[in-house]
Amino acid sequence: MLAMAVLAASPAYAHKLKVFATAVGPRIDGSAYFVGGGPARGAKIVVATPGGETLALLQTDDDGKFAITATRRVDHVIIVDCGDGHVARFVIAAEDLPASLPESSQAGAQAAVNPNVSRPSVEEAMQPAGKAGPEALPDAVAAAVAAQIRPLREQLNAFEDEVQLRDILGGLGYILGLAGLAAWLRARQRERARR
Repeated sequence: MLAMAVLAASPAYAHKLKVFATAVGPRIDGSAYFVGGGPARGAKIVVATPGGETLALLQTDDDGKFAITATRRVDHVIIVDCGDGHVARFVIAAEDLPASLPESSQAGAQAAVNPNVSRPSVEEAMQPAGKAGPEALPDAVAAAVAAQIRPLREQLNAFEDEVQLRDILGGLGYILGLAGLAAWLRARQRERARR
C-alpha cells in the first residue's frame, strides 16, 4: 500500500520547470522544459544581469527552445516564467562568453534576440566571425567543443531531474531498514525486561 501511495504521488513532481542554456561564442542557446518530458511552450523569458538590468525579453518556441546573441561579456541570468507559478533560473557566466565582447554597458543594453533557434553546425561553429588565420584557432576550437558537448550536457541535466525506480526503491529500503532497526531495539528491550 505504501508503494502504491508513493507511485501515485510521483506525477505531481513532473510539473517542475527547468531551464538549460549553453554559450557557443556570443550565441546563447537554451531550452525550458518540465521535468518528466514536456517543453515549456510560449514561456516568457527575461535575460538580465545579476544586478537586475534587463538584457533581453523573449519567449520560447513550440519546442521550448530560445536563442539570443550576447552583446556584452557579463553574467546572463535567464529567468523563465510560465505564468502559472512555475519559474526557473539559469546563469551563463561571463567566462563562458567570448573575451572579444565588451564588458561595459557601452555596448548597448539589449542583447540581440535571434528568432531562429536552430543550433549551429560544427562547421558553423568552426568559423568565427571576423577572424582568419592562427589567431582564430582558439575561438574555433572552443566553439567546436561547445557544440559537441551541448547534447551531452542536456542529457546529463535531464537525467539528473528524473526520479528513477532505483530512487523509489532506495527510499523504501531505507524506511524498511529503519523500521527493522526499531523492531530489533524493541525486541532487545523486551528481552532485557524479562531477565
